[in-house]
Amino acid sequence: MCGIVGIHNAGGIPPDRRFIETMCERLVHRGPDEQGFHLDGFVHLGIRRLSIIDIEGGSQPIYSEDRKKCIIYNGEIYNFREIAARLKSLGRRLRTGSDTEVVLQAYMEWGPECLRMFRGMFAFCIWDEEKRELFLARDRLGIKPLYHARLRDGTFLFASEIKALLCHPAVPRQARANAVDNLLTYGFNVAPFTFFEGIYQMLPGHYIKVENGIVEEREYWDIDMDAEPIVADEAEIALQLREKISDSVAASLVSDVPVAAYLSGGIDSSAGGGMYTDLAPGNGTTLSITFREADYRESAYSRAVARHFGAENVEFDCQVDLNDVAPLVYHLEDPMSTLLNLPLFMLSKKAHDLGFKVVLTGDGADEIFGGYDYFKLLKIMRFIGARETGFRRNILRRVFDSLTTPVHADIQYLFLEGYPSRHEAFPYRFQLYPFKSAMYSGHYREKLAVSVPDAPLFSEIDKISHRSLLDQALYMETKMRLLNLTLPLADKMSMAHSVEVRPCFLDHRLVEFAFRIPDRFKMRGLNEKLILKKSMEGFLPEGVCKRRKQPLQPPGKWFLSSISPLVDHYLSESVVADKGYFDPGFMKAAVSESRIGKRQEMVSAVVVALFVHLWDEMFLK
Repeated sequence: MCGIVGIHNAGGIPPDRRFIETMCERLVHRGPDEQGFHLDGFVHLGIRRLSIIDIEGGSQPIYSEDRKKCIIYNGEIYNFREIAARLKSLGRRLRTGSDTEVVLQAYMEWGPECLRMFRGMFAFCIWDEEKRELFLARDRLGIKPLYHARLRDGTFLFASEIKALLCHPAVPRQARANAVDNLLTYGFNVAPFTFFEGIYQMLPGHYIKVENGIVEEREYWDIDMDAEPIVADEAEIALQLREKISDSVAASLVSDVPVAAYLSGGIDSSAGGGMYTDLAPGNGTTLSITFREADYRESAYSRAVARHFGAENVEFDCQVDLNDVAPLVYHLEDPMSTLLNLPLFMLSKKAHDLGFKVVLTGDGADEIFGGYDYFKLLKIMRFIGARETGFRRNILRRVFDSLTTPVHADIQYLFLEGYPSRHEAFPYRFQLYPFKSAMYSGHYREKLAVSVPDAPLFSEIDKISHRSLLDQALYMETKMRLLNLTLPLADKMSMAHSVEVRPCFLDHRLVEFAFRIPDRFKMRGLNEKLILKKSMEGFLPEGVCKRRKQPLQPPGKWFLSSISPLVDHYLSESVVADKGYFDPGFMKAAVSESRIGKRQEMVSAVVVALFVHLWDEMFLK
């Protein structure tokens, strides 16, 4: 199931039927599987269905035998057959072979404790007619999305997508004051907030109960940062890690429809894709996207991996035209300062065209094993200031490929030293746009002056202070980048084409294992994701394990030049002034410099401003 919407009426007054229908229509999947229904004029639900397991018998909603409870559900529970067997041993009768019914019956048997049994990704709601109680839950890491809003009269709305909630006339189409500032500070907005005033994302590892007008939210899972570290040598931990990855991939393959895998040629997708091709019938199919205009090519690595495992590798070039840009914003809903949405959108389109409904990805490995440059910065920032200039320049140029001259390295160092940090291990203390205050219009600066900044983390950071700086930073990544950027990008760009992505590194058992690995095995010197590379030695082609990480990122200058009419219109001085977020003079200069292409930060500024203006036009106007 790919989309849910619902409304819990505080006064029990049924809304107009067309409202529920409109909410359903705003979900990305359009077709004959739309359903809407209501229970006793109190709870109104709608779904849009993507069938993966028990295609014939898994139609939703699914009711209990006495029809006093029902569920609508989005996701996959990989161990549903084991839970079903346990339920049957307790005398419960299951009428379908779907994981949806297993979730409902498990909740009826064990209540919220059932969430700890589920292995997979999910967002679901259960309505209990007798108790007049609504129960909502989201998976541990936030792989599947769930949003909610509460109106002044107490009515509680929820949906898989923000655009469904915006159909309600009482939900304001208004930008949060801090949203753009968060975007230019971290590269994305921060949970539990969205870009929209009054609309929130449900936190991962949490559930919500709504009863008698009272909304109660509780956490049922978090990474245990007090768990005992693994006591073993590097070779033994690497072997255990390979077994964990293989187990996670095998669990992710549960499906009644064909499964493919994305393959970039990097260590993450190669590890997951390699395990997939090793386990899939007929060695499987992998999909790779290339960027003809980029100064790097990954196709040699992806081809080598596919050839190594005998997989059929479908490779194609990333292209973009004017008609492709609006869907990138529409389906994503919350703007981000990245162009990753483009290749992910194109990959899912290719998967759909080839007949695949499920695709495995390597998402999450960078966040739990330390694959980003700022993890290296945590190691060097303490001592490079005390060392001589030449040493500092060389170290910084090893971390940042873009620092082509010693002068560039000196400028980068001054920027890093000058950025105020909330916490020594906070990864995003290195990510601020150096000119963001200059980007803002006077009007937007005034709004920020009277607005309280958002806390970037929804969890207490003091509880992990006993762990190393690297482990603290990795924990923060699972709460920030993973939740607010990596996972919504993957889910929303794939669901735009009715494709379900499964991040094989984010099985909660694998994540818990990763956080028990001593940090000296994750990064040694400036060699990132060391234990993952060690675990894949002898399994993947040697060059893949030793190569430097390359992001799956289209060249910004190429993207902007491909859609220059949109840039000219939406970043014209009149439109910039009318929208009110950015300074017209600054943006005029940024557009001009982005076309020269000498300053990457100006290219990034234009991309971000363009997405913000398209979002404003699409959702607020």
